[in-house]
Amino acid sequence: MWSRTFGVLWVLLLLTLMAADPVEPAAAAGPEKPTSATASGASKTAPPPEAASPAKIAAAKASASKEAAPKDAAAKAPASNASGPNAPPPAANTSSPPSASQPSFPLTSDQIAGHVGETVDWFHHLAPIEQLQVAAADSATRERLHQQSLTAVRLAFQFGKASAALLNTEARQATEARQATDQTASATATKGAGGQKGFAGRLDQAVSDVTQRIDALQAQLDALKEKMAHARAREAETLKAQVAQINAALRLAHEMQASIQDMQSFQANSLVGDNGNLSPLEGQLKDMERSIPELRGGLHGAASAKGPANGPAGTNTGSSSSSSAGAASSTTATTAAAHPADTFREDNAGVIALLTQWFSLHDMRRQLGAYIKETDDLQDEIEKVRTPLVGQVRSVVGDDLSISTSTDPAQLSAQRDALESDTNRFKQLATLLVPLGEQALTLDSAMSTLEDWRNGLENRMASVARYLAIRIGIVLGWIALVLIVSDVWRRATFRYLHDLRRRRQFLVLRRVVVAIALTLVVIFGLVSEIGSIATYIGFVTAGIAVALQNVILAVVAYFFLIGRYGVRVGDRITMSGVTGRVVDISLVRIYLMELAGADLHATGRMVVLSNAVLFQPTALFKQIPGADFVWHTVTLTIAGTADVAEAHKRLKAAAEEVYSKYRPAIERQHAMVQRFIDFDASSPQPEVRLRLTENGLECSVRYPVELDKAALIDQQMLKALRDALEHDSQFKLVATGAVVLRSSDS
Repeated sequence: MWSRTFGVLWVLLLLTLMAADPVEPAAAAGPEKPTSATASGASKTAPPPEAASPAKIAAAKASASKEAAPKDAAAKAPASNASGPNAPPPAANTSSPPSASQPSFPLTSDQIAGHVGETVDWFHHLAPIEQLQVAAADSATRERLHQQSLTAVRLAFQFGKASAALLNTEARQATEARQATDQTASATATKGAGGQKGFAGRLDQAVSDVTQRIDALQAQLDALKEKMAHARAREAETLKAQVAQINAALRLAHEMQASIQDMQSFQANSLVGDNGNLSPLEGQLKDMERSIPELRGGLHGAASAKGPANGPAGTNTGSSSSSSAGAASSTTATTAAAHPADTFREDNAGVIALLTQWFSLHDMRRQLGAYIKETDDLQDEIEKVRTPLVGQVRSVVGDDLSISTSTDPAQLSAQRDALESDTNRFKQLATLLVPLGEQALTLDSAMSTLEDWRNGLENRMASVARYLAIRIGIVLGWIALVLIVSDVWRRATFRYLHDLRRRRQFLVLRRVVVAIALTLVVIFGLVSEIGSIATYIGFVTAGIAVALQNVILAVVAYFFLIGRYGVRVGDRITMSGVTGRVVDISLVRIYLMELAGADLHATGRMVVLSNAVLFQPTALFKQIPGADFVWHTVTLTIAGTADVAEAHKRLKAAAEEVYSKYRPAIERQHAMVQRFIDFDASSPQPEVRLRLTENGLECSVRYPVELDKAALIDQQMLKALRDALEHDSQFKLVATGAVVLRSSDS
């Protein structure tokens, strides 16, 4: 347990020393006591080791990836180049080194990663643009734009990988040149920059150092054991102590080796997404490649068809284009299927639908304009990246295309070597310029498609705005027409209707008609789907009719009450068993001042009834306007032997005599009643009817009476009738018959 802990401490200490200043492996010399003491002291004073978590290992890799690009490229060399002084020499480079006159690569890793990252962002931002409901964007256009975006991002990755390979090649060639001039400095530089980069590279170096130390200790242990076989007793004790010390150091070295191997196993099996032996730029490209699943198959196919970084540029397009198109076909088909045909028609839409459509188109145009600007920025970025490459191509080509006329073999050979070197350099730059040029052409085509979409959106917005203005104008025109008709109606009512009752009825009807007309104009102007609205209104109306049936009946009864033969304020009516004078008639209620008694005097109570009682079985009794009289009946019984004709004559004369006193008032009221009916009604006259009963001859006299003079008239009528019969004995009233007076105004 403690040995494993000491091993971890040694590993961390060794990795820290290697990160600060790499050192050579320990010489194969016997361990001395001071060394052991130092190691022991270091193991005791070293800080506790940190857990080898993925986050800390990734942080260590990020710090190590900040080294210069040449060092990162030099680390691409095999790990055996940095394994110690006994390692074999590096393999010879098959590519010709650049000539002294050739300039270095004009782009940095940050510029290359920035260009590829901007292209990837541009591709990801295309997804919401493809979802826009643009009239000009049919399924074929959407598929073409999707293919163009995939092609553009694929070409960006080709440029990035070719640039990374070129950077690594130049760095490796620079390292090999330094190794050729100074073997010692080359070994030190190789040890500091060789192998993998970052924390993982230091782990590999630590494994190599610990392995060499174990081999040295084992060799030293074997030598001591051989000495012990032939040593004297005094020397044997010293040798035994040395053997024990070497065994302890050997156990510590084995623990260190086990700890480092555990970290390497964790790195290999647990760190998902680790980029292994890739340089920092290649690692960034790999991470960005993972964000586009559609492009993985196409990129792998392009990488296999492309060959080496400095190979011909003509092999990096065909197969990758077909594979990327195949990978995106299903996605494009799904995207196209998710966009149904736009069935919106401006000529049949209402104001609300047109406003909603206009704002939707405005938002789509804003999104499309932002993406067009992003595409334009990407085109500018491509031009910025291409400019230094084109300048270097021009500097490489220069005047080398001219054929020398010299006859000196040495000069011709030197010119041939320069041309071959420039040719190789041109091939390397062509692998960068060709994808950039193709990407620029692809973006030009995508920009043309996006411009067509924006033009289509602007035309659609103009059409929607035009129909919206027309629809609003029509609605305002209808509203103005309704208001004009309403004003004409009001003026005509006040001019031609002088009866206040009829005028009030027409004004109420005008308000109702105008309200309904304005409601219909607004509904038909704002709403598009009239059928759906009608169905909805039908269900709502049915619910309202059930919930408000009494109110609806009251409103309907209101129009019956204010009709030609309806009631008005001041009329005396009998409604639902209540007699009274009408005080007010509202839309749902009628207000009566209660009348009671034979003379119909006011009781002081106000009766409020719902207009809906008009539809109840109980009849409505109404005094005709202007006819303020009632009919009274007086009944007398005389002997059955009396002369019937004489009795009728006497009673008729007596009634006519009394009636003649107030006849003009009754006839005036009758004339007013005649104006409200369409047929001729006979003038009110006293009526005498005789009927023979078992008690005698029953004589009934019916006569009109002014309501306010009913008692006086009844008194005069009774006296006149008695006087007409008492002068003759045959018309004497029988004892069983009594004089009966009753009102018959109902």
